[in-house]
Amino acid sequence: MNPRVRPSRLFSLAFALVLTAPRMLLAQQPKVGTIVVTVALVAEELQVRPVPLFPLEVVRAADTGVRFVLRTGLDGKATQAVPAGEYHVRSVAPARLGGKAYSWNVPVTVAVVKTVTIELTNVNAAIDSSSAQVVTAARQVAPEIEVYNRVKRGVVRVDAGLKHGSGFFVDTLAGLIVTNDHVLAGERSVSIALDTSTRVPAQVIVRDHDADLALLRISPSACPDCPRLRVAKADSAGAVVVPGERVVAVGYPLSQQSTVTSGIVSSVRERAIISDVNINPGNSGGCLLNLAGEVVGVNTFLEQGEHGPGVSGSVLITQLAPLLKRAADTLSTLPLPEFARLPMLSGPSYPLTELRAAADSVPAEGYDEVQEFSAGNFILSFSTPVANFVYFKKHENEVAKDRRKREARAGLREEERYSEVSAFRDWIDYVGDLTSPAVSVLVVPKQGETFGSALGRALSAAGGYMPGRAKYVFKGDVQDVEWYKNGEAVNPIVGGRTPQRVYVTDAWVEMKDVAYRGLYIFDTSVFAPDSSGSPPSIVAHIYDLKHPDDHNWVELPGDVVARVWNDFGPYYRRVRPETLSGSRAVLTRCVLECTATSKRNPGRRSDVLELSPELLVCGWNGEPHVAASSHSLWRRRYSGTRRVDLFTAHRSCYQ
Repeated sequence: MNPRVRPSRLFSLAFALVLTAPRMLLAQQPKVGTIVVTVALVAEELQVRPVPLFPLEVVRAADTGVRFVLRTGLDGKATQAVPAGEYHVRSVAPARLGGKAYSWNVPVTVAVVKTVTIELTNVNAAIDSSSAQVVTAARQVAPEIEVYNRVKRGVVRVDAGLKHGSGFFVDTLAGLIVTNDHVLAGERSVSIALDTSTRVPAQVIVRDHDADLALLRISPSACPDCPRLRVAKADSAGAVVVPGERVVAVGYPLSQQSTVTSGIVSSVRERAIISDVNINPGNSGGCLLNLAGEVVGVNTFLEQGEHGPGVSGSVLITQLAPLLKRAADTLSTLPLPEFARLPMLSGPSYPLTELRAAADSVPAEGYDEVQEFSAGNFILSFSTPVANFVYFKKHENEVAKDRRKREARAGLREEERYSEVSAFRDWIDYVGDLTSPAVSVLVVPKQGETFGSALGRALSAAGGYMPGRAKYVFKGDVQDVEWYKNGEAVNPIVGGRTPQRVYVTDAWVEMKDVAYRGLYIFDTSVFAPDSSGSPPSIVAHIYDLKHPDDHNWVELPGDVVARVWNDFGPYYRRVRPETLSGSRAVLTRCVLECTATSKRNPGRRSDVLELSPELLVCGWNGEPHVAASSHSLWRRRYSGTRRVDLFTAHRSCYQ
């Protein structure tokens, strides 16, 4: 039987609990205090000027790893709750006024459940006036440039097929690269250009189509000292960025190298930042930074105004968190990417004076096959800086034939005469690829009338009826192209596909089709001859989506390869004489043929089933009958029930 508890005993216990309860509640409350900071400067006219949207750090004295980031409001004030202890309140970047830079590092003691107020003014600031005279006498550099100089090596160019965007290293998960998902869309290979001389393969870790974000990884040895950008954290009000805040965009727009633009945040939406920062194609995936150098957004789009610059949109950096979590789970399942240097455009542009002189010294008809080389269901077109000028001149002469006569009769001066080529100036070095020392190869599918259309129109004509419209389609569709030089695989500087759409319907022709064409840009050294002047064997293996079983191996004619290389003779003599091989390529034509000799088919050409720098396969109806070295002569007899054929594979060259 349990002993009874006396009423007096119960009363004593209750009274003791009432007395100790407040102490227990106080013990359970967090030991925090509040810091209220006001940042204001007194100008020369004794006018007090609050410093709005100014980034600050509250750093624990005993452990600098414990820090709180806050930002002043439009009134120059900021509030932050912190655990009790000793701290330093310091500026992330200096405030500037009247040519002077003001920075602060003020100690403060925070007590439990207490509010401490700090004023950061001219009195307790470290003032740097050494640049004041320079600024007044010479020029003033915007504070955004200081941010850019700190982070620029952490921002990279993302190459994906024929597209390019920007990206940046982030300070988590061993330095992954953040970019936009739409930069990678539809492309098989991705690479990262770290600077003007280094490009390496990239590995896609995770992608989020809806958020338009993606994470990439490169070999850790590719750039171990590249800066990793810090992601901005929300302030005490829960905002990463606020309207009116000044922001900086860094990226690789258009055909430019790393550039910086700045602007003001107009509004902050649920997932996006709207600002007046200038964002152009190529900026996509780059970072949007606050003046503390922290990432607040990922630059994504530009809405162009009809009569103004328009507004830009950036994905709010808070959208990156789910992707980082997915990446953390995925990284362990993927092998580390290997370090390899990929080719890049190198050297200065083709000097315009030498370029004009070279284009004027070559016959336009010598570029007919360079401009349009037929290869099965495709046409290959080669472009060099010299060839481009030749094409422009040829087009100009055809278009302006009658105009030339009128100009001559009127006695117009040279500068008054029509000329597309004369419109080029030296500034084209900075706005495009027309003068880049590179070779471009365009692989375009041919167009042709369908068999059914041709047959139907022929029968209509034979029957005395008016033929109907001719129906045209693309005869090929580029899926991919592999390139070989003397049997070794060659990587282009840039390579990929782009859709080609045709929608034509009239009384005579109907064509409603889409097919892909390929564009591949190579370093000039790919076309360099050997010491004797013989051009290399350049072979293209075209994968045709429309005819996947076809073996589209095409060796470029030797005279085309030589013509392409010789276009760069003036360039190497002027700009890079130390790398000139010293020999001019000999214009050579090589022909790869399959022939079949029999009683029934004397001299008939057979099908080239496969072609590479080392192998030529001949046969009929998809059945190979002879395989030969493309540099030799090989014969093989094939015995059938109805014929005996002698298949011959050979490669003949002549100057």
